[in-house]
Amino acid sequence: MRIAKRDEAALAALLEDGSRRARESRHAEALGVAERALDMAPAHPQAHLLAGDANFRLGRWAKGVAHMRVACAAAPGNAAAWTNLAFGLRSLGRLAEGRESARRALALDPGFADAWNTLGLIEHDDGRIDEARAHFHRALEINPRYAPARANLANCDWHERRIDAALAGYNEAAQLDPALADAPYNIGNLHHRSTGDLEQAIARYRDAISLRPDHALAHFNLAHALLITGRFAEAWRQYRWRPNRLEYEAVRAGAGNPYEIPEGAPIAGTRWLVIAEQGLGDVLFFLRFAALAHQRGATLDFSGDPRLHAMLARTNLFERFGANADEARASGAREILAGDLPLLLDERERGDTPPALPLVPEPERLAAMRLRLAELGPPPHAALAWRSGVPKTGIEERLFKEVPIEAFGAALRGSSATWISIQREPRAGETDALAAAIGAPVHDLSSVNEDLEEALALMALADRVIGVSNTNTHLRAGVRAVADVLVPFPPEWRWMASGDSPWFPRMRLYRQDISRDWHGALEALGAALKQPGTRVIPG
Repeated sequence: MRIAKRDEAALAALLEDGSRRARESRHAEALGVAERALDMAPAHPQAHLLAGDANFRLGRWAKGVAHMRVACAAAPGNAAAWTNLAFGLRSLGRLAEGRESARRALALDPGFADAWNTLGLIEHDDGRIDEARAHFHRALEINPRYAPARANLANCDWHERRIDAALAGYNEAAQLDPALADAPYNIGNLHHRSTGDLEQAIARYRDAISLRPDHALAHFNLAHALLITGRFAEAWRQYRWRPNRLEYEAVRAGAGNPYEIPEGAPIAGTRWLVIAEQGLGDVLFFLRFAALAHQRGATLDFSGDPRLHAMLARTNLFERFGANADEARASGAREILAGDLPLLLDERERGDTPPALPLVPEPERLAAMRLRLAELGPPPHAALAWRSGVPKTGIEERLFKEVPIEAFGAALRGSSATWISIQREPRAGETDALAAAIGAPVHDLSSVNEDLEEALALMALADRVIGVSNTNTHLRAGVRAVADVLVPFPPEWRWMASGDSPWFPRMRLYRQDISRDWHGALEALGAALKQPGTRVIPG
């Protein structure tokens, strides 16, 4: 699209203003300027580059990639555009596409250090550490003071568990570029996930944020570190930087309807549409705060997975339900993401740990499940799960938990139970391997994961639930029953850094040690299972 000559100067001034704001790390402002430029010239490559980079800096990866694609199409000879597209694709976990884009950039400019660095990041995420190192070294050969590549070499050291070398590398990167926020961020992340020094992690995340106030990952990881150390009220403010919310904010802002939560304002007499923006387990967890909002006089509606609707209807918390916001929206209702529900409460209440939302199984489902369990064998009935979540594929940390089947089964061997697998999507041969390790049959009830009402009935009736946490753990908490939970290191924030969890006081926890060894946790689990079990019946 061609613009009038009289507008060219205005457009150039806008882009210079946006670039200046970006250099000053004022990325939200830079994005606003880029959007104004795009109103004037919708296909302008520099405006899309500016908008894409600003979205990346704000953690809005999908939106940023969309802008970078337009920039590459409009200026296919721009190596920076292809490099930025590669970086965004890598951040979304789309490594093959990112690799292709980075190589396209290098074909255009073999001396572009940013492109070598980005290609190194992609190879690192793909587990190709030697290739990653070579690319980072190439970037430093081109520019010996290129601090990001030095920091990424330290990431390779961390990957290989060379903690002291990694810390030294991050500090060297900080010396090369004292303004590099990723240096203290990476130090914080290392302490958070490898040394367990959470106070160091918190301090370094704060350092990163002071250097770059809109460092989304630093804010998000700070939220997790604050949560796991029990500083809940402060943590919920930082939790606003989670990727799901940032994407939602971007969509709302693009529609001219900014997403805002009036923190701490009186909620009696207000109406809210709760939008389930996370996984089923996370949604069930956060709905404990919906119960508090309802007690304070708020009227609530729910938008989310239809599998939850009947179950939540029995809680009497919600008046309307829909699979999406348009279906559930009532006149005058304001939208709130489930993960933001703590922000509706006052400062004191945000520091509390309310109990799990009580859930009541359908009587017919309970009766049918009782018969099904009786057919499988005598009590106690023990439900087992050894894996949960999705492995990390991009820069966002994922909740992935797994216990080796043979070691898990060995811990259960010698205990008397009718063993039942509730592992979601078990791999071929896994259930048989577990049975061999236990020395007893394992009945496959993994199908309950496709029917939450059936899963809730099983969670209410099982004498024991044993394994890593998943959606069924939240259902088990909802029926006020006990579970034996294997907690990997680093622990998910809901399980806290040590001891019991105030969020799940009925759960017995067995923690993997800092070296990622399950031996002590499984030994303790095996000993506990040989003691008389305790079970709390929902009532």
